[in-house]
Amino acid sequence: MRFMIRTFLILVILLIGTWTHRAAAEDIVAGPVLGSVTDKSARLWMQLSVTKTVTVTAFDVEGNRQVSQVSVDVEGPLPFVCDVPISGLAPSRNYRLEIKLDDTRVKLSGGGGGDRIITTNPPEGSEANFCIALGSNLGAINGRGTAPAFIEIEKLKPRAFLFLGNSATLPQQMSDWPQTNRQAIRTITDAYSKIRREPDLQNLFRTTPCYAIWNDLDFGLPNSDKTWIYKNEAWSVFQRFWPNPDWGTPDNPGCYHNFTIADAEFFMLDSRMYRDPDKTTMLGEKQLEWLKKSLAQSTATFKLIASGSQLLTENPDSWSNFQPEQKDFQQWLFNSNITGVIFLSGAPFGEITTITPPANDAKAYPLFELTTGPLVGQTLKSTPENPNRQKAPVLDRHFATLDFGGAREHRFVTLRLRDESGSIQAEQTIFAGQLKR
Repeated sequence: MRFMIRTFLILVILLIGTWTHRAAAEDIVAGPVLGSVTDKSARLWMQLSVTKTVTVTAFDVEGNRQVSQVSVDVEGPLPFVCDVPISGLAPSRNYRLEIKLDDTRVKLSGGGGGDRIITTNPPEGSEANFCIALGSNLGAINGRGTAPAFIEIEKLKPRAFLFLGNSATLPQQMSDWPQTNRQAIRTITDAYSKIRREPDLQNLFRTTPCYAIWNDLDFGLPNSDKTWIYKNEAWSVFQRFWPNPDWGTPDNPGCYHNFTIADAEFFMLDSRMYRDPDKTTMLGEKQLEWLKKSLAQSTATFKLIASGSQLLTENPDSWSNFQPEQKDFQQWLFNSNITGVIFLSGAPFGEITTITPPANDAKAYPLFELTTGPLVGQTLKSTPENPNRQKAPVLDRHFATLDFGGAREHRFVTLRLRDESGSIQAEQTIFAGQLKR
């Protein structure tokens, strides 16, 4: 009898514990999303249905030793989100992240369940072999099975994923927008939160560091610029939903930021917040100043400049329509001896562009641009003319990868466009020695 009572009590305790863990997990509306990861730190984002204290504890997997713990109080106004900074980590190591809401440990379903395992970056400046994945135009995703590309992306185990704009789709007609600022915030929040809960994206969000910039459809109306009436509302919500490492500068906010993985530095641009309707500037004076200063200070072998709009090619949305800003910047690159620059961009199609420097310009080197999109949704039947395009454009749904390898004078990066099955549709290998004079 005592044995039966003891067994019954143990079962009750186990059931209560399981119910408690499950109840805590149900308080998570979206996430966790792994944000910026360096060689010594990480960020973890979550959206909750209630206000609670979130505690994240990091354990070194190899020794099962606690190395860091941080608590954040999640408070209003809605949405209830948190961006938890995790420090005290070491390069190229695996860490297990334990999550608690108030004092209850959360057991996450999906993506392998349980705690999260993350890997920190190689030491900054090292010549590591690694892969980066990137894509754009995600807003049309709608339900399980609609984004098969993400299965292939997970197989590659990239060090990071870059969302290059249109990661949600906001109302595309002004008549579909609400009349007040508060309602506009709710409209934008609902669109972002819906994408954040998509089943096909959960493994990527939970295991791969994610970085994001916006384009017109997740900023406002099609072709939106700095005159968009809800740009401040869009900025407020975007900042709360993406755990980027930074948000512009104190006197010039925006979604632009930079980060480093090994010997590659990424410069993520805001192509909407300061875009002039009269085509005088796409980036704005202060963002352009930040970009030049950051490039000049960078010691990275490869410097990758990313935008939601194309940066080199000629089409109605690209930087080529903002003259003399684009040409002045290119000339500044060469005059300032900035080496290793490659351009990345989002668009409704994919292509690799190569611009050969003039023979009489001793300071110039070839400029390359990898354009990628869409990850899901409708595809185009044709693209704008591009005489500098390598091979044919990719019109079907796809994603892109950057594969870094080699050492010293043989250091290289391979740009690839891959279809939904992961098959390579176009590629270009660029050696570091090609990106300097």
